[in-house]
Amino acid sequence: MARQWTAIERDFLAGAASSDTLFEAVDALFTSVKVFQDSQLYRIYRQIPLNGNSDYSAWNQHGEAGELLAAFRQALASSDREQAYQLSATLHSMFAQWLELNDEADRFSGIAYFRLLVVFLAFIALTAFAVLFLSKSLIRSLDREAENTEFSRAFILAQEEERERISRELHDTIAQDLRCLSLGMEKISRTSNSEEREKLCNEAAASQSALIHRVRDICDFLVPPDFRFQGLTDAIRRLCLDFGKRTRSEASSAGIDCRAEIMEGVKTDFLNREMQLQIFRIIQEALTNIEKHARATEAIVMMRGSDKGLYIGISDDGIGFTSSTPGLDTPHKQLGIRSMEKRAALLGGSLAIKSEKGEGTFVCLELPIPKTLETG
Repeated sequence: MARQWTAIERDFLAGAASSDTLFEAVDALFTSVKVFQDSQLYRIYRQIPLNGNSDYSAWNQHGEAGELLAAFRQALASSDREQAYQLSATLHSMFAQWLELNDEADRFSGIAYFRLLVVFLAFIALTAFAVLFLSKSLIRSLDREAENTEFSRAFILAQEEERERISRELHDTIAQDLRCLSLGMEKISRTSNSEEREKLCNEAAASQSALIHRVRDICDFLVPPDFRFQGLTDAIRRLCLDFGKRTRSEASSAGIDCRAEIMEGVKTDFLNREMQLQIFRIIQEALTNIEKHARATEAIVMMRGSDKGLYIGISDDGIGFTSSTPGLDTPHKQLGIRSMEKRAALLGGSLAIKSEKGEGTFVCLELPIPKTLETG
């Protein structure tokens, strides 16, 4: 429309006031203004918030543009050049303002598109971040599930091996002792000599006593102590004493010297029965690992307490291990360590294992006192 008016104004000022081409150009501009006024673009432009220097009334002049052009054409037709000049100046000012407002609308639309682009990119970035976070969470969840599945499998295999070991131990010890005792009782029934019978009875009584002790040892290893009648410190001392006796009888004459070093007055009253059992099992598992793998001659169980929590350490002077020790990465070998770590997590504490090849192994369990008890 601006180009159309520029051509009309040029012809008018050049003196072509009565030219048919000029009239046709004015009619064509009138049609263009009418089409623009009825278009969707015109309605959109009227909704655009322009800056403070823009005059909104210019858009309202669209309604007068047709009348101005009609009057201009009438002035041309009647050769009233003075009136035509006045109307030309008004139309020129109007179209100039339209161009200014159009530029303002272009700038506004560019800013709007940029804002939409920024919002879109931000949305894409947030979506990508959310997808990345969810994917990592899913991967961690799948890893934990696979780890738990492998742990459960290893735990079941360990249970079966333990049952096989217990069965073998019962067969090789308890069953054989019972068989010998049965044979001794039959021999007593066939013996008529009183001195010989008394000797056999004494041997049977000794065998029976040894059998009772052996059964009690197996039960003590399988069944946890009753913490309602026995404190955790007493249970640990008894565990170390029985461990030393068992290794001396099963391994060699020297065995493993195991002792408990418990700080006097250490506080364990904040531990319930379940927590005491978990601590007891961690120490028992650590001693079992020492017996099976460490080739140690000495083991020490330490217990220290402070205002912040409980500290338990199990050390030995065995062969130790490193992360590259052959076979350590197998599920079976890791089962004992992972079992201790899971028990420590249930207690809300932390478990650390330090070892160097040839330097022994040190297991450290740190258990904080619950905050409710600290403040109390």
